[in-house]
Amino acid sequence: MGELIMMPSRNSEAQNAHRSAETETPICEATSSPMSSDDSAEAAEVAANENEVAHRAEVVCIRREERSAEAADIAVWKSAPRERTPSYFPVYSSVSKAMQGALRGWVGEWFQEHPEILLRPHTAYAILVYKCTHPFAGKATNIFTYDIQQTEALDRAFASAAHRLGGLLKTIDTKRFSWLTREHYFAYRSKEVVKYVARNRRALYKMLNVETVLMNSILKFAVVDINKLGLAEAYSVLRREVHKNLKRFSDEFDLSQHTDELLRIITNALLTKQAAEMALPLAA
Repeated sequence: MGELIMMPSRNSEAQNAHRSAETETPICEATSSPMSSDDSAEAAEVAANENEVAHRAEVVCIRREERSAEAADIAVWKSAPRERTPSYFPVYSSVSKAMQGALRGWVGEWFQEHPEILLRPHTAYAILVYKCTHPFAGKATNIFTYDIQQTEALDRAFASAAHRLGGLLKTIDTKRFSWLTREHYFAYRSKEVVKYVARNRRALYKMLNVETVLMNSILKFAVVDINKLGLAEAYSVLRREVHKNLKRFSDEFDLSQHTDELLRIITNALLTKQAAEMALPLAA
């Protein structure tokens, strides 16, 4: 007897053909794609690397230009006045006042950003009084900052603070605090605040002494170290001294982030004053 052969139905053939089409990738589709996903990722990575290299090159160029500009600026210190020359006092007095003004500005900014310091009047008073002292104009000897060893100089500091503190207290917003805190900062109490700091001088002394140390470092840099070490090394020494002393300016905050800014400020002050000194004979 012969075997019964079952022929596949047309529906079965169609289903098998459909499954085969799903499991196999047509050659025409594989070859017509511009690139695979791996190739796309690799190309994107290459492009990103190229952009990163270009960015780094740009940063290097910018930094090189900044260093060149800084080197050109600090070169002015080679011609800074020496001791016993007519321009010594007026030039360094201007440099000192620029430095003192910058410090007071940064202290004021810190105070505004940290109003919680008002909860501690003992500390806040010293900061406020320092902020309100007028930058020391200097004396025709070699004194360019408030000397904490000289009673006369300190009296002048406290007097200048008393003159300006009342106006500053009027601008302080204490509404968020309790009445007990607010009453410490009423404008009519400005003289009492100054007297309090005059009796408790440690914090104020620390700030004024840092000013003196900074100015001494500037004078040493300009008058001694440039000739002794060369401009680049002397400037490096000055920067370290400025950074160190700004860091220890106060027990409450650190001003060392302003190191390079302060160096630019005193250099600009030197440039400006020297230009004015050179123009004086022409004006006469």
